[in-house]
Amino acid sequence: MRSFPFIIFIISMAGCIGNNKIPKDVIPQDEMRKLMWDLMRADAYVADFVMKDSTCNQKEESAILYEKIFAIHSTTQEAFKKSLAFYESRPDLLKVVADSLRSDESKVQQYKDEKKPQIDTTFRKMKLNKKPFVKKP
Repeated sequence: MRSFPFIIFIISMAGCIGNNKIPKDVIPQDEMRKLMWDLMRADAYVADFVMKDSTCNQKEESAILYEKIFAIHSTTQEAFKKSLAFYESRPDLLKVVADSLRSDESKVQQYKDEKKPQIDTTFRKMKLNKKPFVKKP
């Protein structure tokens, strides 16, 4: 009778240990990250450019872009949905994908900030009341 609580404890601990193995029919985390990144970029493109064009249909353009992205990544919409459902059922694995997406976003933002033209402050230092240099003949 004394071993009964110990056995219950061992069984409950075994149930709490997460299985980090991803099924074969689920897209791996790194590929899922790349796929989600491309889908997010497609959404941003549609929101920024397609929405401004009144002749384009947002849903149709999104569907076309999504199909192209799925073709590039050699997957289908159904496989993506199934993989996303799996990762949503495993928040620990989804967190890894989401964190890497945030990291990618911050890298892109940092790159954009580095490439912005810096304002030259030399003209600010010059006195504005001086006359410009003009060569007299």
